[in-house]
Amino acid sequence: MLLQPWESRDWEELRPITQDPLVLRYVSGGKPWSEERIIEFVARQSRHFEKYGHCFWKIVLRANGRLGRFCGLQPLEDLKDDCKVEIGWWLASDLWGAGLATEAARAALADGFGRVGLARIVALALTENKASVRVMEKLGMQYEMVTAHHGYPVAQYAIEKPRFAELPPSGV
Repeated sequence: MLLQPWESRDWEELRPITQDPLVLRYVSGGKPWSEERIIEFVARQSRHFEKYGHCFWKIVLRANGRLGRFCGLQPLEDLKDDCKVEIGWWLASDLWGAGLATEAARAALADGFGRVGLARIVALALTENKASVRVMEKLGMQYEMVTAHHGYPVAQYAIEKPRFAELPPSGV
């Protein structure tokens, strides 16, 4: 698996995941994305990288070059505390259960704490999204609270650079 920057044409390969009811069950209010929203998402990732030095990277599978979806960091502006950067991931449903989300997220955390120089990173998931909560726990992130994000109750987990540095390479 490789984490790579986006190219404008990548929106077409991203379309299947933005239409998958299994994936959307816990994101976007369960609604499929329009072409315009997909195109804007890809363009926004390029803008985020230029402005912040991080983004949601596209995940490319080494074996076949397939776009497996995305993982990385994005700015947060709507939470009340000092949470400024969120780690997040979407993975094609046929790739679930193989540890790819955890592997990609661990690489994104290492990049965030290393190259980008962040001190703290949070993760948010709908409280009923047990798979994402488990990934957060495997990353060594610690539960903080239930809060509201875009009008939905989400579990907020966080990790700070010193804790991440203490973890073994394979996680907790």
